[in-house]
Amino acid sequence: MEKLLSGRVGDGSNAEKKETVFVELDADGSVKNTIVSDVLKVSGKENIRDISNLQQIENLNGDEKFTAQNGELIWENKGENITYQGTTTESTPVGVQITYYLDGKERSSEQLAGKSGKIKMVYHYINDSEREGKFVPFLMLTGMVLGENFTNVEVNQGKVLDYDDTKIVIGYGAPGLKDYLISRVKNGKEYMKDIDIPESFTVEADVENFEMDMALTVATSDMGDMDLEEALDFSDVSQQMDELENGTEQLEEGAENLQSGAGQLMEGADKVDDGAKNVAKYMSDLYLGTTRLLTNYKTFNKALIGGVKSADNGAKKLYKGTQNIKTASKELDDGAKAINSGAKDLNNAAIEIDNGADTLSEGLNNAKAAFEDVTDSSGAVKSQGLNNGAKALAEGAEAAGEGVKELAESLQSTPDSIQTKIDDVIKRITQATSGAISSETALNDTVESIHSAVSKGMELETVLQANNLNTESYFQLSQAYYSIQTLKAVKSAFEEQIDSKKPEIKSLLDGMNSLETGASRLNQGVNTLYNGIVQLNQGAAALAQGTGQLTEGTGTLSKGTKTLSGGTGKLKTGANTLNKGMKSLAGGTKQMKNKLGSASTQVQNGIETVDGGAERIKEGAQSLAQGTGELDFGIVTLFDGTKTLKEGVVKLNKEGISKITQIFGKDAEEAIESVQEVLNNGKEYQSFSGINENMTGSVKFIFKTGEIKSDK
Repeated sequence: MEKLLSGRVGDGSNAEKKETVFVELDADGSVKNTIVSDVLKVSGKENIRDISNLQQIENLNGDEKFTAQNGELIWENKGENITYQGTTTESTPVGVQITYYLDGKERSSEQLAGKSGKIKMVYHYINDSEREGKFVPFLMLTGMVLGENFTNVEVNQGKVLDYDDTKIVIGYGAPGLKDYLISRVKNGKEYMKDIDIPESFTVEADVENFEMDMALTVATSDMGDMDLEEALDFSDVSQQMDELENGTEQLEEGAENLQSGAGQLMEGADKVDDGAKNVAKYMSDLYLGTTRLLTNYKTFNKALIGGVKSADNGAKKLYKGTQNIKTASKELDDGAKAINSGAKDLNNAAIEIDNGADTLSEGLNNAKAAFEDVTDSSGAVKSQGLNNGAKALAEGAEAAGEGVKELAESLQSTPDSIQTKIDDVIKRITQATSGAISSETALNDTVESIHSAVSKGMELETVLQANNLNTESYFQLSQAYYSIQTLKAVKSAFEEQIDSKKPEIKSLLDGMNSLETGASRLNQGVNTLYNGIVQLNQGAAALAQGTGQLTEGTGTLSKGTKTLSGGTGKLKTGANTLNKGMKSLAGGTKQMKNKLGSASTQVQNGIETVDGGAERIKEGAQSLAQGTGELDFGIVTLFDGTKTLKEGVVKLNKEGISKITQIFGKDAEEAIESVQEVLNNGKEYQSFSGINENMTGSVKFIFKTGEIKSDK
């Protein structure tokens, strides 16, 4: 056991004076006696001058003699190393206190012998080196062999090794080192509050018929020569700072990618994408409808204007015919000679009236046709009439309005959708942790407490064990934590954007409502105009029928010449009235032509304005749909950014921060100087009993704790 422990802390093989201090303790840690063994390395031929305050000095290996005067020893030099020992009553700078517990109650070593139950042994190390004026750091290792009567052995700050039917227990500590560093380093208390530099170790086990052999504790101040896995190592501080720098650069790069991805993610969401596509579709339909309406109206307008012109010409001819009738009726009064000529003129006038009525009827038929769809022989629509064009415009405007409303509702519901995703993440974490973490607050507290502990120097694995987590579950929690933070940021950004764009959204909705109302009214007006043209067309047909009968009547006029003289007075009166009526008709058709032409231009201009607006809305909707396509790219960028960020954080934590913060965080340089000073104090402590100032030395302390035997 002594060889094992000494090998772990080094033996000072290059020292000119190697000193081992053996301290015999009773089972409770009280000092019984102290023996010091020194080995002097001999070189040259001169006598060896040594310093020692030991008593009862004796040469253990050779016959070299020495003389002693005022603490100085002068040894003979026969070419061989000199090994001697002596005793001392001086207190050692380090010590061990041992406390025993049985089933939770403190017991002395004598009370434990032969007992059975749950045993706990606490080895507490003591460093009193400052009583000499300078703190000297000591690393202390304790080893003990526990027999087969010990089971379920556990040790903190140490290890348990199985060997045959026994267990070898090794514990360690560095007493006083943490408090000394806290006192020496600026902000040391804050930096080191979570750093564990043990001053004791505890062994717990189940025991039957308690007894144990002696235990050995080795202490050394030359911590730079130790070979302990858990010992502090400051040799690669510069390298660790470089790794910290590299990790930080990756963290910054990941944060940039995350910010870029999150910014692109704000450009769209799934519902916005769906709404944008619907709006683009409805806007395309609206634009197609307005384009068709404009084309059909131009055709209708051309036919309408032509029909009105024909009606005006017909009215003028009617008016001219009535003038002839008036002349003819007047000539009837002049005599029978003019009867045949008048009848002929009247017949010609009747023919002209009939032709005018036919022209009017044809124009109205053309106007009516402009309102109706043109079909081929199979019944398929070749071109759409004004009626269905206006209807399509109204339906397109209504569909566009629904699309805009759906878009607005999608935008306004996006924060709720994001919150649902946050809730889903919490549900998954709740299931993954079997209910241990069931809220966002619990998740934040857990992850932030782990990050805080690691940033203060604790090993990640230790922190995870304390929280009943493993690395996989930690990364799952971290991913959920950062996902929620990102979603909340996106949700907040959406809410801000929605609040800031409320006036624009309201204007868009109001505009679409106005567009729907205008398109509906236009559709109604077109229907009303169409019905009026149908009625006018029916009247024109009746007029054409009447003029046909008039022609037939003038044909038989010659047969009624005998009764003409009796009715010439009435004919004259009727001719005057007809002339006035035809004059009014001619004036009306002229006025209708002028007003209808002006109104038709205004209607056409209005339709062109609607068509242009629909085209711009369609282009905007297509741009919106294209913008939502960038969402996928934004999400991929965000994923890559968060992945790089995670890798950077892991590298930063494992390879940089965790090691640097084990030293002293941002004050590492100052702290390292203080630690190096402490280590130098340890190296300068080269002897317990004394040493020549021209020598180099090493010293270690071995404490032997008494055995505990059972009488059973």
